[in-house]
Amino acid sequence: MKNYTIIKGDIENDEEAILSLVHRNLNDAYSEQRYDWNYRQCPIGNALCWLAKSESTDSNVGSASLFPRRLIINEKPVLAGIIGDFSIDEAHRGYGPAIELLKKVALEEGTPDRYLLYETPNEKSTPVFFRVGYEEIGRVRVYTKPLNMMNLPKHLLPKYLRSKCVLRIIDTLSDLLSKEKRVKDRFSHSFDMPGSFDERFDVLWEKVSKQFGIVGERSSRYLNWRYMQSHVCYRIFCILDEKNELGGYLVYRVSENICYVDDVLVLPSGNLFDLLLAKFALRQREEGIGAIVIRYMGNSSIPRKLRQFNFVEVDNNTRVLLYTDGFPNQSYLLDEANWYFFAGDMDI
Repeated sequence: MKNYTIIKGDIENDEEAILSLVHRNLNDAYSEQRYDWNYRQCPIGNALCWLAKSESTDSNVGSASLFPRRLIINEKPVLAGIIGDFSIDEAHRGYGPAIELLKKVALEEGTPDRYLLYETPNEKSTPVFFRVGYEEIGRVRVYTKPLNMMNLPKHLLPKYLRSKCVLRIIDTLSDLLSKEKRVKDRFSHSFDMPGSFDERFDVLWEKVSKQFGIVGERSSRYLNWRYMQSHVCYRIFCILDEKNELGGYLVYRVSENICYVDDVLVLPSGNLFDLLLAKFALRQREEGIGAIVIRYMGNSSIPRKLRQFNFVEVDNNTRVLLYTDGFPNQSYLLDEANWYFFAGDMDI
């Protein structure tokens, strides 16, 4: 029987230990710059960390970190935390440090006076979270819209779709059936791609936040940290009315000629969502992007809109888990229909 000690770490003194464990177990190119951004620069607060030490070897064999977030639940701010950088050395995965680590985090931080804990674990670690007491809210559904399949790297396509003839047919049908060409703008909106999130996004957030049951903070300060200061190259696409006031935005990144939309926020008025998505899809098609991918969990309004624009749902096993022990209104928190959750709300 192997024994372990779980200790509260320090993001300054234990940086090397955490990075070493992440590199060994998560195959993640985690640079010191990314660590500094993720652990020290979040406007909501610094990350917290725990280490599992093997008593027989006196070496660190596991780690788990908590990254602060702020949720708005029925218009009230609630401090939350994403469990991330959860890693256990392979030789110790069958002996209990994973469960001990997560229990320690939950007991110290998972209370109404501390953090509402949530996570999107990989398939292998999901059973460990369930054993600790996490419950499933729902699954992050993946929606894909083909634009220019001919321009996608062949290794991303199943073998039966690698024929140029088949891809041309799909691209032609996609173009002919596209709703984006049929969306009409009755009020002469304009579109912009700003280089950062300014005060207009705070005004939008103040207007929009009240329409959701549970939503992550989207202030300009948080958005600039999350996306514009990130280790990933993100871009912003906005819709503006005739007074140049912000009506909505989406945040996206491009990898291997696929456009990944990680966040969307739009005023609930008129057909702003349709206009924003239509113009965005047309621009991506013109730029030769192969497909648009959107990951989302929450009420059915977003999936319904995406299906209207010929987005197709593909298989995905990513679950969103929540630790609710000690929190009131657990049934409300665990109801997927109350959430507004995009890829940008997941672990980074």
